[in-house]
Amino acid sequence: MAQEFERTHERPAVPMPPPLDFPEHGQPEAEVLDELAARAAEDPYPVERNFGVSYVGPPHPITERVRPLAAGRFFVEWARDMNPATDRLEKEAVRMLGSLLGCPQAVGFITSGGTESNLLALRLARNLHGQSEPEVVLPETAHYSFRLGAELLGLRLREVPVDAAMQPDMRQVERAITPRTAALVCSAPEGNFGQLDPVAEFADLAERRGLYLHVDAAFGGFALPFLRDLGYPIPAFDFSLPGVTSMMTDGHKLGLLPVATGFFLLRDAALLEAIPAGVTGIHTITATKPGDHAAAAWAVMRHLGRQGYRASTRQLMDVVRIVSEGIERIDGLRLLVPPLLAVVNFTSERGDTERIYLELRRRGWGATYGHAGGAGRIRLSIHPHRDPRRAHQFVAALEESVRTIRPTH
Repeated sequence: MAQEFERTHERPAVPMPPPLDFPEHGQPEAEVLDELAARAAEDPYPVERNFGVSYVGPPHPITERVRPLAAGRFFVEWARDMNPATDRLEKEAVRMLGSLLGCPQAVGFITSGGTESNLLALRLARNLHGQSEPEVVLPETAHYSFRLGAELLGLRLREVPVDAAMQPDMRQVERAITPRTAALVCSAPEGNFGQLDPVAEFADLAERRGLYLHVDAAFGGFALPFLRDLGYPIPAFDFSLPGVTSMMTDGHKLGLLPVATGFFLLRDAALLEAIPAGVTGIHTITATKPGDHAAAAWAVMRHLGRQGYRASTRQLMDVVRIVSEGIERIDGLRLLVPPLLAVVNFTSERGDTERIYLELRRRGWGATYGHAGGAGRIRLSIHPHRDPRRAHQFVAALEESVRTIRPTH
């Protein structure tokens, strides 16, 4: 399976505008804002019609009302002496999320997102391991940030292949463990096809072998608990499994929080002793963190509660159902895997997947095109802000796109 963050012969260009002088004189505010509005209009898809690989959508409206309150008050989160309110908001948000994910005593931090959170896990596991040439065992479907982390932190990844259902063979996972293994990693779910790794089996293996286990729940942390509340058969994936050492999740994916608001959570605070930290106790990579993210996270969780998140998750799954059933009704289209959560992948069995994708683009609908197993595929990322009406409109546009490239005789 092709992976992100690999060295290849085909490298994308990095487009840059022509050289631009730093302005000598400032422009009037109205002119600057007008130009920004014009730039925003250049994006090809309005947010309501973008089902592409954006992973994110508009945050909950309360976050806009938090900003004026936060301005000039909630500063960087680590400055406890000067900004104790900000620090407390972050820690209370972490505690609420820890309770949601099976460990009320969990400690942790707000991060800039999943990549930073995963780097923190790799760093901690490496330091706890404390031996030369450390290795990490993980499925090949894991997020590219683990490859980035391996390069930055001097780790070797031992990647286990997955089957057609995106599942790793746990016998191969165990065979990949060596005395140099610093950690196991799994996803809940992985982001490419949206499938849940066998977290319970990873946790059992980690417990038996005395290994650090990190769960990447970027998508699932703010959705799987509420799916379970709604009656979906969601297996254990979090700190309720004793073998799970750390977790991460992104509030800006399905948690209705502003970009970029991630969380890194750890079962045992004593493990942080393996991270060098000065008097400020900075354990994250981005030392300067905007305190308004902590305020927004705290406000959204307090405002919505489990009931509000259940309603948001129910709407999300309604949209996933409408889109998935619409795809299956169209002759020649096929879902690659049944969608678990917020990711839908499909292909055309007639070999015209790319043409369908381009026709969707021409009609103003954003999606992502790629390949899987040598065949073209279209990938959709569903966010809670998308409603059933837009889902039906997308299906109608997809039907029209297919009819356009397959005219009847």
